[in-house]
Amino acid sequence: MDNRFKVINELENDRQERNISRDSIEFISLLCRSIKHSNTLEIGTFNGYSALWFSLYSKKVVTIEVHSVYANMAKENFCKSGAENIELIHGNAIDVLKDLKEKFDIIFIDAKKSEYKEYLELSLNLLSDDGIIFVDNTISHKESMLDFFEYIERSSLYHQELGIGKGLMIISKLH
Repeated sequence: MDNRFKVINELENDRQERNISRDSIEFISLLCRSIKHSNTLEIGTFNGYSALWFSLYSKKVVTIEVHSVYANMAKENFCKSGAENIELIHGNAIDVLKDLKEKFDIIFIDAKKSEYKEYLELSLNLLSDDGIIFVDNTISHKESMLDFFEYIERSSLYHQELGIGKGLMIISKLH
C-alpha cells in the first residue's frame, strides 16, 4: 500500500473533526483524477490530510498554512508518507496568494472562513482557464461566510453547492 494511504488513514482516525469529510475529499479526488498532471493549490493545510489526498493525483501540490503548529504537523506527515510533490508554504494565505505567480488547475479553500471572499478573489487570478475551485464548509459555516456568498451571487462564476460533508461548493470561470 502507498505510504500516503497509510498516513491518510492514521489522520482520519486521529483528527477527523478538523479535516475535510471523507465523502468530500473522495468526490474531489475523483474529479482530480480526470485532470492529468494538475497543479493543485490548497489554502489551509492543518495536518496535511487533504494535501496528501491531492498528492495522489496531482503533479504538484502547493499548500499554505498560517499556524506554525499545524505547518510542522503537516511537514511531519508529508515526510512520514514519502510524498515528494507537496510544497508547504508557512504564511498568511492572503499575503502568499498575492505573491504566487503560477497557475493552478485545482484550488481548494478550507481555511479561515471569514476570509473566504478574499481567498476566492485572489485565487481567481491563479486559476487556469479550465480550472476548478473547491470550497469546503459552505453549509456548516455559512453564517461566517456571508460576504463570500454575496460575492458569488453577484459574480459571473459558475458555482454549485453540494450537500456532501459540511457543504462543498464547486466554482469555475465561465468562458
